[in-house]
Amino acid sequence: MRKGIPYLLILSLLLTCCTLFGTKAEAADYTQGVELSGSVATVWFKSTVNTSWVDVHYKVNDGVQQNFRMAYNASKSRYEQAISGIAAGHVITYSFTYNNGTPAYDTGVFTYTAGSTPPPSSSGSIYDIHPSSIPMPPNGAVSVKIMNGTHGAYTDQQIYWGVLGINPVNNQWSYLDLNGNLIPISSALNDAPGHLTKNGINYANIYHKASDASWVTLPRITSGRMFLSVGTPMYMKTYNDGFAGPDLNNPTDPNRDIYFDFVEFTIDAAGYHGNTTRVDGFGFPLQHRLINISGSFDQTVGELESETRNGIFAKFQAEVPGAFKSLATIQAPYRIVAPIHGSFAQGGANANYFGGYAPYSTQDIFRCDGSLTDAATCAAINRHVYTTNDWNNVSNYYQAAPANYYAKFWHDHSINRLAYGFPYDDVNGQAAYLEVGDPKGLIIRVGW
Repeated sequence: MRKGIPYLLILSLLLTCCTLFGTKAEAADYTQGVELSGSVATVWFKSTVNTSWVDVHYKVNDGVQQNFRMAYNASKSRYEQAISGIAAGHVITYSFTYNNGTPAYDTGVFTYTAGSTPPPSSSGSIYDIHPSSIPMPPNGAVSVKIMNGTHGAYTDQQIYWGVLGINPVNNQWSYLDLNGNLIPISSALNDAPGHLTKNGINYANIYHKASDASWVTLPRITSGRMFLSVGTPMYMKTYNDGFAGPDLNNPTDPNRDIYFDFVEFTIDAAGYHGNTTRVDGFGFPLQHRLINISGSFDQTVGELESETRNGIFAKFQAEVPGAFKSLATIQAPYRIVAPIHGSFAQGGANANYFGGYAPYSTQDIFRCDGSLTDAATCAAINRHVYTTNDWNNVSNYYQAAPANYYAKFWHDHSINRLAYGFPYDDVNGQAAYLEVGDPKGLIIRVGW
């Protein structure tokens, strides 16, 4: 960049003005960090919004604040500023001012200590992971990575995950350890060393943190679920023949005040089969990427990476009809619940929502059970094409009421418009479902 006292003085004044009058930054707008190579520390800022310039403000060891317009590194799609003369123990305090279109925004203040060993970072886009970097799993297994897409809202050490499912080798319900082993669960696990406790009740600790490992081997498993949470692990009882998952209808469930979500999968001789799901509710944005060994399959499903959690809540209120709006408020701020967990349940204000449209109860329609177990029929009713002659014309879906506008919302905000908004949303290939015969890598990204 240009040097000289007049230019730096003018730039400093401009930056001070931006800092004084700028708007507070949204963490979802960017990721940032510091990389040390020898005695040079590179401060970086990667934008997810409409940014054309970024200024960095930093001090080294409480020295004089420096203000620079950052250079754009096209090869890494980020803005950078190099700081030389950095030695182990030096502390860099820094913040950014950036634009999103016309407005200027100020970030919070960050601190980096040279020579420290931070936990391995899993931040960034799910598409940043190159297939060649995925460890080759043992035969029949999949290498799994949990990514932090919370844009600084939570560290890798605050993102928890655990896998429960049936081990096909012995047909026992088990949990996955960090070494890729399926460990049988039991009632005794709730009181085992390291167990969790909430409100005086003990629960099994089958969880890991995103910072614990870059990749973990997931062997063949039946009816597997990966439970994900932020800020705290989840609280679930294990038994010799299964486990008690979170119950959204139970106001005393220990997970009611926890931000959580999950992914479903089975890995068998035919390969990997899995999906994200909104059948019960939405906790936070998720992306689910599956890559095979041959390199011929690399697909991602889930919410769009551009969607933030706050944005989704706001858009839900703005886009769904009045009968559905309370689904985003009755268990807020923790989740948006599916209709059957809200006012559409038996006895609720909208319990007869589908009345007169089809010869089934509203509850059977939303659950696709009871008297309505035919997948195609249930899907047609939810999509409001039941009375037409063409149930597979996607352009006709959700065009009139009554319809499952909760499900429609997730299709509108998901990659390739694929989402599991109700139990048989896979009819006509509309679900966020992936499968491949020779899986290599599974990447799950937790958004915020």
